[in-house]
Amino acid sequence: MAKRMSRENQKLIYWFIDCYAYHLKGVDINWQTSKQKPAISDYFLYKAKEDLKKLYIRHSGKNIKGYEPFKNMESKLKDRIGNIIDKNYTKESKINIITNDLMDFVTDEIQMLFIKLNDTFSLALKLMSNAEAVAFTNYLFDYFLQNDIAMWEEMQMLYKQQNEEKYIYAKLKYKRCAVCNRTPVDFEHWQSAGSLGGYANDRGQGRYISLCRQHHTEKHDIGVEAFERKYDVRGICLDDKQIKELKKIYKNYFKAFKEEI
Repeated sequence: MAKRMSRENQKLIYWFIDCYAYHLKGVDINWQTSKQKPAISDYFLYKAKEDLKKLYIRHSGKNIKGYEPFKNMESKLKDRIGNIIDKNYTKESKINIITNDLMDFVTDEIQMLFIKLNDTFSLALKLMSNAEAVAFTNYLFDYFLQNDIAMWEEMQMLYKQQNEEKYIYAKLKYKRCAVCNRTPVDFEHWQSAGSLGGYANDRGQGRYISLCRQHHTEKHDIGVEAFERKYDVRGICLDDKQIKELKKIYKNYFKAFKEEI
């Protein structure tokens, strides 16, 4: 059975919705906490939720044009049940596996039906898989950074706890400070560039982070270990695809990186 969405991921999604509602209303909440939020009407909260879900549906490319609700359900279940029956499982295990498969199939179909009928989907814990929730929050985090939409402080911290590398890379990509979200930023080697043989020999083999001038200076003043302890952030390693992408954004870096022809 696919793992259902966690309460933490559901909380994160609703925080995105809250922050987007303030964005729609034109209220600046950058790096405030959710406890400081001013009153806002249900209209903006509803519109924020539906707008974000529709944006994600278009982004995900879910094909609903030829979708027929619960099509081939019987044949799919027969195939699955047949495979399970042939296995050397206990009766209880077979019952649990078949029941879980049925629940997964039904919840997936319900979500597709929601999309087809209303161009939306449910955020109920039992109707959204954790994998889909993670994909949704990843999309929203990128979208907020790309469009300069303010986020609650603890919302960014929760996202970082769940996927620190994705958090740091997104900050690099959209040129935001990994500590305070401010801009402009410096593209920073987590260790010194000298440890890589200097800028001319940097082929992307180190760890990297984006920091505003204030936090860049502080990192050098107190040292990398003290900085990491203080802010609970650290540079990340990059794969070739990420290096190629960042090389276009930070023109004077990765001078020794050679792309395969």
